[in-house]
Amino acid sequence: MNNPFEIIDTRLSSIENLLTELTQSGNPVSGYSPATKPSTQQEITAFLGVTEATIIRWRKKGKIPFMQIGSRVLYDKNKVVEALEKKK
Repeated sequence: MNNPFEIIDTRLSSIENLLTELTQSGNPVSGYSPATKPSTQQEITAFLGVTEATIIRWRKKGKIPFMQIGSRVLYDKNKVVEALEKKK
């Protein structure tokens, strides 16, 4: 199993199985959606495929919404996407 695609396929399959188990088990996290969890600046840059400098610039210009808790800046992915779609 040295083929990188086989490794990825195996891991994706494991993740899918885990998600299925969580959803069907009645586990409290079964209704949890990662999109509802506030995202860090690093997470939002990876999600959007832009640099941190771009995110900071957009935030300072008011182009994307954010929340600040102490010195932490967090983002709601859904609201960020909505804001960017409206600005088009």
